Amino acid sequence: MGKKFPELGYGLGFRPTHFPFIQEHQPDIDWFEIISENYMDTGGKPRRTLDELRERYPIVMHGVSLSIGTVDPLNSEYLQKLKKLERDINPKWISDHLCWTGVAHKNTHDLLPVPYTEEALKHVIERIKQVQDFLGRRIILENPSTYLEFTCSTMSEWEFIARMAEGSGCGLLLDVNNIYVSCYNHRWDPKTYIDALPLDAVAQIHLAGHTNKGTHIIDTHDDHVIDEVWSMYAYVMQKAGFINTMIEWDDKIPEFPVVLAELNKARQWVAGNNHPTKMPEFQSFRHNIRPSERLTPYVEELGDMQDAILSGDGEAMSPDQRIVPKPDFAPEEQIQSYIDGYRYRLFDIIYEDYPALIKAIGTDESSAIIDKYIEDTPSQHFNVARYIDAFPEYVRGCSSPFAYELCVFETAISRLFDGEETLVLGQGDLAGIDEDSFMNMHLHPRKALKLFAFSYPVNAYYEQHLGGAEEIVEPKKSPSYVTVYRHNDEMWRLDLEEGEYMVLSSLFAGLSVGEALSAAGDEIVNNIGNWFSRWISNGLLAKVQ
Repeated sequence: MGKKFPELGYGLGFRPTHFPFIQEHQPDIDWFEIISENYMDTGGKPRRTLDELRERYPIVMHGVSLSIGTVDPLNSEYLQKLKKLERDINPKWISDHLCWTGVAHKNTHDLLPVPYTEEALKHVIERIKQVQDFLGRRIILENPSTYLEFTCSTMSEWEFIARMAEGSGCGLLLDVNNIYVSCYNHRWDPKTYIDALPLDAVAQIHLAGHTNKGTHIIDTHDDHVIDEVWSMYAYVMQKAGFINTMIEWDDKIPEFPVVLAELNKARQWVAGNNHPTKMPEFQSFRHNIRPSERLTPYVEELGDMQDAILSGDGEAMSPDQRIVPKPDFAPEEQIQSYIDGYRYRLFDIIYEDYPALIKAIGTDESSAIIDKYIEDTPSQHFNVARYIDAFPEYVRGCSSPFAYELCVFETAISRLFDGEETLVLGQGDLAGIDEDSFMNMHLHPRKALKLFAFSYPVNAYYEQHLGGAEEIVEPKKSPSYVTVYRHNDEMWRLDLEEGEYMVLSSLFAGLSVGEALSAAGDEIVNNIGNWFSRWISNGLLAKVQ
């Protein structure tokens, strides 16, 4: 199976909200796992936080967008950024999921299930080898949590995973909670599942909480680990010996000591201070499965499932023929769980990024616009934060001109927060520069900065929103100029005079200082000293290299 993975001990999934506590207390954690996508396509504070974290603790990378099961070509942009991050931080290993996230260059931002067929197995093994060759290292894949089974599957999930590991040489990430979730949902036997896996290929274990809906379980990672999952964990450890173990807690995130206490439970189970209860058992309904009339091509299974998710119409994948029926959880309800998850996920992301817009046009109108945007605009990038990039143009077509400008403004505030870092030009950098040299200089904005010329006083309205005003009247049309930028890890907004905006626009378009001033009127030139001092003190300009 290849070289063994290092034994690190007990770790936690890193969540930025916990970083101040970690800085102050340096808790007894053996390692941290980061979500790769949170650092592959971002700069600024997130990357500096990661650099500080890895000075103190070993780091492993865990991805959610490799989409190893898709039929699309491997995403070269994604792999290049993944490899750059890997080179920057030197993780102990890199993991992702046995799943697919989308086809035809679309992205559902979900970990979608793979049909367990010989065709799918061959396809996945080949793609794993390609990724490992590109990265120059062995990767780890996690067993999924799933809410439906394909009737075309010809083998069990555990057989598929075991053969995948053997055929590709990849390692495994054993998510014990995922085993419980899938066994509950499909009435599989957890012991049979675990016993069939090559535990010597497992690099780490995930433990997490979930949400039980009665008919099925959703893998939410928002609660404590339940006793049945602890019992399964104890069984794995007794069978395999120690495996690197960590706690995932991704939603409704509590204070750090609560998560640490959960990790200490794992230490107690391994030490034998907690005795395993009986392994969970689920009554099988395999006799209810109707054999598929035909073996659907892999590409067709994935395409039809995605069509159902994006269109919101479960019938697009013929669920009665494609999905194994479950007691009290019909095939159409199973695919609906993925449809709902897709819409709720994107809706929440947009809704949280536009509080001022929602206040301006009202909850009902804004919700209707967001719903229609999701319906009309599939996500196409692995970084879900980029999904809002096209939202302002969509709002332009269905709301007021002021709403459009406010949407542009809030989009910039959201997207620039994680923008690439730029060294700032300071007064000392200009020391010793004579007038001629200064006039020939080319000055550039910091990368996390945008200039805006609006038809409405957008920043003034936004300021009232931040001040907590309950009722804000949509302003009358009146030109305004503003820059939005990140400085010292905070988002700043600076109102500009019209002439000031014109000079900055000329500079940022590539004109030299002298050329920009020549294009301006005498009145503007007379103000340049005060403006330039303000630009320097507020950190608008990038350091001249």
